[in-house]
Amino acid sequence: MDTRLVGILRTRPATKPENTIQAIEIAFELGISAVEITSNSDHFQKIVQECSRKKLNIGVGSVKTGVLAKEAITCGAKFLVSPGMFQDAIAVANEYKLPIIPGVYDLNEIVKAEELGIKDVKFFPAFAKDNIELLKAIREPFRDEFDELHSKGWQIITADELEPGTKHIKISTPTHFYDEYLKRKDEPPSLPIVVKFPPGKRGFARLKNMVEIFATSKLRFYAVGGVNTSNMNEVLTKYGAYGVCPGKGIFDPDAIYIGDFDKVKNDARKHVDILRAFEEAWDTYVR
Repeated sequence: MDTRLVGILRTRPATKPENTIQAIEIAFELGISAVEITSNSDHFQKIVQECSRKKLNIGVGSVKTGVLAKEAITCGAKFLVSPGMFQDAIAVANEYKLPIIPGVYDLNEIVKAEELGIKDVKFFPAFAKDNIELLKAIREPFRDEFDELHSKGWQIITADELEPGTKHIKISTPTHFYDEYLKRKDEPPSLPIVVKFPPGKRGFARLKNMVEIFATSKLRFYAVGGVNTSNMNEVLTKYGAYGVCPGKGIFDPDAIYIGDFDKVKNDARKHVDILRAFEEAWDTYVR
């Protein structure tokens, strides 16, 4: 990926595919050069096929398995995005020589990405500052998995809610959660699953810290989660992200659902203007 701005689109249920396609086309017309549609969006296959036919740089997000990676590639996806480090999805992307941006959040995951020769990583959730925000962020790409575990009687709570001394299953990153889901989904409920912040800094300061640790590597960090027009420039400058991936700020699901394309235009234009100002300042700086 050689773009610093990737728009993430997740549709409301029952959104017309033609509305989604029109919103994506508007984003490209205004200067956004990559769009990720999440695999839990309605009709994502049809949308990717049509965007691919139009030669748009469309990718598929929330890719957790090799099967889903292959389906996205077959539909014409130009890149894949995962919420965590999922070996099967990475293997399929490598087999088809397609870029994949896996999610990372702790040091071990970033080291693993580097060892696998990954070029770009998704730092997610970039904004989280406490256990509650971390749990909410992890749940977003894993709604089906959360609901399945809850329906089977599993308790998923934050470390703040845990009684002292209680045995539990600790998770600290999206990758941890999915690993535990695969282990536990066919087991009877036992210990509570507890979301606890990993060691180190929090919020965007955590992103900056990881960027600094890996400054000599070739890894490029995309900030995902909580990026908007108010902080986008700061995330790129102060916190050192190579790129940003805003979601609802560009592709408001309600606006797309009702066909309010003026809002899509205005939102996309704001992000593009900020990026262009950053790139102009960066070009001046490096000369």
